[in-house]
Amino acid sequence: MSSGSRHAAPVFVRKDGGGIVPLELRPLGRTEFDGGRREEFVQTLVHDRPEVIPTADIEPAFTPLISICTELPTAAGFLDNLWITPEGGIVLGECKLVRNPQARREVVAQALDYARAIARWHFEDLEGAVRIALKDPTATLWSRVKDESDLEESQFVDAVERRLRVGRFMILVIGDGVQEGAEALASYLQMHAGLHAGLALVDLSIWHGIDGGLLVVPRIPLRTVLVERGIVLVDPSAQVRIQAAQASQSVDSRSSPKPMSLSEPEFYERLEERRPGLSSRLKSFVETLGNIGITPDFRRSVVLQWHPSPDVAASAGYVEVSGKFWPGDTVASTRRLGHPEAGEHYLEAVAAAIGGTVRRYEKGMPQVMGPDGKPADVASLLDVTEAWAQALERLIAEAAPPEV
Repeated sequence: MSSGSRHAAPVFVRKDGGGIVPLELRPLGRTEFDGGRREEFVQTLVHDRPEVIPTADIEPAFTPLISICTELPTAAGFLDNLWITPEGGIVLGECKLVRNPQARREVVAQALDYARAIARWHFEDLEGAVRIALKDPTATLWSRVKDESDLEESQFVDAVERRLRVGRFMILVIGDGVQEGAEALASYLQMHAGLHAGLALVDLSIWHGIDGGLLVVPRIPLRTVLVERGIVLVDPSAQVRIQAAQASQSVDSRSSPKPMSLSEPEFYERLEERRPGLSSRLKSFVETLGNIGITPDFRRSVVLQWHPSPDVAASAGYVEVSGKFWPGDTVASTRRLGHPEAGEHYLEAVAAAIGGTVRRYEKGMPQVMGPDGKPADVASLLDVTEAWAQALERLIAEAAPPEV
């Protein structure tokens, strides 16, 4: 099957004038590499090479993916793929070749049924199912992740247990030609309201033509994020729509729903694992910052962003899951905006608020140091939230573009 007019066909350019090789789109089931196994081709590919899944673009907190097993037995059937992150994040994958809307809806519904079944488990249940899938009665989840995790084994077990308890998973439906309407996805998630799950569709386009091999190109047709009392849907054109919760739920019509990616609870979960009690203090403060124009960007850390113009994002520093605060990139942001002094004033104000100093380097960004001479800890700043908020307000005002 050629790419036809529906697909922009990539080409492979050989080095040293070796010519240009046009690539041909090969749907699964028509490639010599799957041998008729169809879904198994994708299932094996994403297990052996989980980096083919663009997880950083779906939910940054769920990186990196560590492959645990395939064919995980659950009460709802066998889940195709299970991954766990070094922080205890749980990612479920269902790999299917589906060509019609009804089949696609069934696959998404089945993936959510697997998630609901797993949400009834404890850590020991999950590990027991993994042992069955691996046919290894001695296998442990910790042995699979310990080389990449900075947690202790007991912390890792607790982290997985908490995610199971609240049903917080990332669910991936992976295949060739995967697509679905936003409204259908919203209805599926509303039917599984007990889960705090994100759902993404991952399309793997298979291209043939480079020395008999295959080029696999991932794409995210659609993904969802959590929202208070509803679902946020993000489609390929980056349009964001909010699907309200079902009418049976109690909703205060005066308040607006707050979109929240799964990276947000994951960040606070990881911070709490390392610094018990700090996550609630930081969350309370961050939630007040919208009043002054600061919006948090949750990834593996949380970046305090503001927008000097609709198409420009600037940083007021970021907080790591260790609790360390790194405001140095504020200077880089204000330099780009043509107001380097705004960033310097901000660092000086933050340092003064905690009784620390600003340390500058010949190369690299400056850093605020605490009174102990170590990089600033967010706990110290949360003791002086009024001064920190005032410093942020001044930063935004001083770095604002001139009015036209």
